[in-house]
Amino acid sequence: MTGSDQRASASRSYGIGVAIAVVTSFLTVWTTIVRDDGNGAGFFLVIMAAGVGGFAARFQAGGMARTMIGVAAMQACFGLAVATAPSTANLPDGPFRALLFSGVFVLLWLISALFFRAAAKVEVGVVARPA
Repeated sequence: MTGSDQRASASRSYGIGVAIAVVTSFLTVWTTIVRDDGNGAGFFLVIMAAGVGGFAARFQAGGMARTMIGVAAMQACFGLAVATAPSTANLPDGPFRALLFSGVFVLLWLISALFFRAAAKVEVGVVARPA
């Protein structure tokens, strides 16, 4: 694989990672507004963490991968908190639905992290072996 092919692969992986992160953010906002069960503020903080982490990482692929892993962990913790809340326990299948909801979004954040990681690995390979 030539250097330009590697750069194209890194660019494609980075773009897919960004697309998944943006779609996940949009879906989080949309589902939080549609559900409107009073637990939405925390989910908006998850999206803000993704944005702040992106800026802190200067939108470099390696930093974005670490940011998405952190956001996934934050999503999982918040989902667990919502699932164990007394207000959720009173709803039919409330804890299960809260964990399922958060689990889907954790998976999406982690998939985004995998694409950013792939882009970072290719970028490091391109820098290490110039064409």
